[in-house]
Amino acid sequence: MSEDDLRAAEYLRFLKAFIDGEQRLVQNSSARFLEAICAQDDAASCISMLVSSTQGLECVQSAMRFDLTPSFFNGPMTDLLKYLSAPNLTIIGGGSFLTKIIIAIVDPPVFWSPFTKAFQAGELSQDGQLAFAWLLRQLISLPGEFTITHRELANNPTISAALLSSPHDEVRELATQIKSVFDSIPSSVSGASAGIDPSRGPGGRHDNDFADFRDITILPTVDELACKRAAFLRPSAALDDPDTAETRVAMHLDNQFRLLREDMLYAMREELDIVLGKKKGRFRGLVINGLTLLGVHCQSSPDKACKWGIRLRCHEDLYWFKTVPPEFRLAYLHKNQKVFRHQSMTCLIVDGHIVAFATINREEELLAKCPPVIVVQLEDTANTTHALLKLQTSKHITLVQLSTAVFAYEPVLTALQKKQDITFAPELLFWGNGDEIESISDPPMQIVEALQTDPSQNLQEYFNTPGRIVLDEAQSASLLSGLTQRVSLIQGPPGTGKSFIGALLAKTLHDFSSGTILVVCCTNHALDQFLEDLLKIGIPEKSIVRLGARSTTDTAASLALRKQTKVNRIKRADQIEIRSIRSKADDLRAHLESSFGAYISFDFNAAVILNYLQSSFEKRPYFDALCLPESYDGTYTIGRSGRDVRPDYLLDRWAKGQNAGVYMDAANVVNAENIWRTSFIERQAELSQWKEDMLKDHVDVVLTAGRKYNECLARIRAKYVERDTAVLKSKRIIGCTTTAAAKYREQINSARPSIVLAEEAGETLESHILTAINEDTKQLILIGDHKQLRPKANNYSLTVEKGEGLEFNRSLFERLVLKGYPHKTLRQQHRMRPEISDLVRQLTYPDLLDADRTKNRPNLRGVQDNIVFINHNKPEDGLPHDDMVSTTSKQNIFEVELVLKIIRYLEQQGYGTNQLVILTPYLGQLRALQMAMTDHDPVLNDLDTFDLIRAGLFSPSYARHNRGLIRLATIDNYQGEESDIVIISLTRSNWYHNIGFMSSRERLTVLLSRARDAMIMIGNVDTFMEAREGTAHVGDADNLAESG
Repeated sequence: MSEDDLRAAEYLRFLKAFIDGEQRLVQNSSARFLEAICAQDDAASCISMLVSSTQGLECVQSAMRFDLTPSFFNGPMTDLLKYLSAPNLTIIGGGSFLTKIIIAIVDPPVFWSPFTKAFQAGELSQDGQLAFAWLLRQLISLPGEFTITHRELANNPTISAALLSSPHDEVRELATQIKSVFDSIPSSVSGASAGIDPSRGPGGRHDNDFADFRDITILPTVDELACKRAAFLRPSAALDDPDTAETRVAMHLDNQFRLLREDMLYAMREELDIVLGKKKGRFRGLVINGLTLLGVHCQSSPDKACKWGIRLRCHEDLYWFKTVPPEFRLAYLHKNQKVFRHQSMTCLIVDGHIVAFATINREEELLAKCPPVIVVQLEDTANTTHALLKLQTSKHITLVQLSTAVFAYEPVLTALQKKQDITFAPELLFWGNGDEIESISDPPMQIVEALQTDPSQNLQEYFNTPGRIVLDEAQSASLLSGLTQRVSLIQGPPGTGKSFIGALLAKTLHDFSSGTILVVCCTNHALDQFLEDLLKIGIPEKSIVRLGARSTTDTAASLALRKQTKVNRIKRADQIEIRSIRSKADDLRAHLESSFGAYISFDFNAAVILNYLQSSFEKRPYFDALCLPESYDGTYTIGRSGRDVRPDYLLDRWAKGQNAGVYMDAANVVNAENIWRTSFIERQAELSQWKEDMLKDHVDVVLTAGRKYNECLARIRAKYVERDTAVLKSKRIIGCTTTAAAKYREQINSARPSIVLAEEAGETLESHILTAINEDTKQLILIGDHKQLRPKANNYSLTVEKGEGLEFNRSLFERLVLKGYPHKTLRQQHRMRPEISDLVRQLTYPDLLDADRTKNRPNLRGVQDNIVFINHNKPEDGLPHDDMVSTTSKQNIFEVELVLKIIRYLEQQGYGTNQLVILTPYLGQLRALQMAMTDHDPVLNDLDTFDLIRAGLFSPSYARHNRGLIRLATIDNYQGEESDIVIISLTRSNWYHNIGFMSSRERLTVLLSRARDAMIMIGNVDTFMEAREGTAHVGDADNLAESG
């Protein structure tokens, strides 16, 4: 036996001698008895043994009573409670065994009362405080009337305040749980129903976890980030549970919110853990140290007000200015808008601790100063209070600019919180096989009857188009479903013309109905392409408006709301009201600036303290005890040095833990014996609380003034937004991204669109679709393909691919198809030559047909085949990473060099670079290709540029280089697009046959379906063919290797 085994056996023999009644436990052996318990590896077996033995509980009870000193509390006792907190102990015996141990420890309260007093006196170590909080948490959750006394203790303001304000994260987490349990139990509820454990449901994990998701702030709190417990998330299967029928709508909204928010928090935590040194990795954002709080910011210029924020002055210049001459700093910022991007998310770190999240107000005039001045806006009141309390006394301020796209999450999360119901719930949540498809009440019968009479007829005369419109059977059926059903799903495999059917639907609804149509896509690029399709099919430009400023084409930009002629001018009455509001805002701004000045200059001195105590009703006894007694006979008291006694004499001595000195016999001192008998630790705690209370009073004044000021500005903005609303009401088609649909939901809702048409529905998160529809929506048309790429997710653990049942990235489109909701599928593809489409047919779409125009195309010049696989065995660069998560670390320089040679060769064969596209799965390889091809000025789309900047592989200023001809893209960001010739760098080449997320059938389907005429793939056949993941469907494409 090993030494450890011998020691364990000895501990067990020692333990059993007492609990079996062979020996009597005395004080000298009590500490070792507790040590023997904690030495048992299997806590569940040990507790079971204690409870079932003849003397086990009695021995535990005795061992906790022999020594009631702080050293015992912080030593053996803390070790035992930590041992008892093992999660598996709540399982054995349904938790009854642990309950018996706890009751034995605290009842009668021989140990518990002194332990509580030690906590209140500040005599417990960090581990001791954690042990106290854990035990109190258990006591208030126990069944029966036993908990009443302990609930009263948990509700004691001194206890709860000490726990909630603890500097230790784990103690605060337990304090939040205690508050949640206590708050969830009405005073009238009997003990029998009191045992509510919030850890199993929503609420109670930290100060931003609530049962009602509408109470959760979008941005995380400090406690939330520190919390180690997993967030409450329901598996998708809960939707199909018959027992959830009555609450399914509310439950679904709740879960969609929590899943989307958890995906956002994952990216934020990843970045912050790296910044704070909790995790290794390369931080992709910007860290600015040594900031100084200057003051409040309310105006961008004398005549331009803005939401209030705080100004922070840098200690030194920012790195991007180091090569910029002083006179060009402002011009540089104006030119490089992605540098320190407006409204991007930041994190404020004060003295090493996260205090709040804030958004950047990009004030270029201030940012161009040397040293620069940064303006950030703090949105959430709870976080702002915490931040201002810490900033005023800070020694070191750090600002971290995060790359997490919070702006893409916040509108949808906010819209979900405002939703109370789900339109089309029968179809979206309750559909069952055999249910009847709901039809719309007033379909465009002229077109419907024409299609029903002769599906293949020329529809040109109905739509007054310059060219013929003749549909095949699948297209006709898809068009009919979109025109007649309340909810319709149209699946379009690659190249089958999903956008054409979408445009034809929009044209029909525009020409033959009176309803307003909301067109949504998940990306700006897809939206602009679809809006151009609407114009090409004959919808007049005057009927369309585009929301959002990030147009990717000039044509789409001309449809932007800001380019539209305003329908009406601001009324005179509104102009008068705006002037009145502005005048009030000026007064509030002045009050805010003076309040902030008082906050910054706040000084915690004796005069301030005494004035505070005198003016506070609750603290008046302290003022009476600590102020100098008045002299009524003309005499005065001098100190031991012979000098006059200062007004703060008593306060100073009290604060130092001393007695009243020369005033020991003064009436006000004698009458305040309870105040003067407190310990030095208690006095310091009281002083700290007074300081925080006084500072918080200043902060409250600032926040109240700031809130009222922002409300005035919001009222002014609302008046101008009314003109935009009038424009929306005058249009028949409103186009925007799904994020913009949530962001501008109030203006859109005022236009009351009755039809929502969603393109790219297969790669759009369900939450984005739900927030695009409202109570006025009468018809929902989803166009997409669930067999191509799913929506993007930051957090792999939430995905379908992870297999844990959360299925965050399963689109509404895919969910309904899998549930059996009827959908129409387009059959004929018009993109790929038959040799290429045959690969896709074998892999994913067995019924896919080739249109005539895909046949008899010229062969690729200078190459033997139109499909080529160039096999190699050159290894990828770098070491193995988490391949299902990482997309930035993979590159293969050999393949980069080979791609360059292929491009040069194709140019020699007469092909223009505008006929080519280069695809790769990984951002790391994308960057390597981009850097190697500077002579060709490769073009990156907006999604790839954003992903490269977020990954820290490009700087924002570098991304502004002029765009050239050769197109570079990741596979994921090229879905929905096509090119004559596609060159693919697969990147992965390794001896351990790991292909990461290239094992996805959906990704492979997209990869193989982008080329019209020719496809050249570069990769290691052995790596892909022997891969553990996805071998079956990678094998389906094996004939590519044979082509090479």
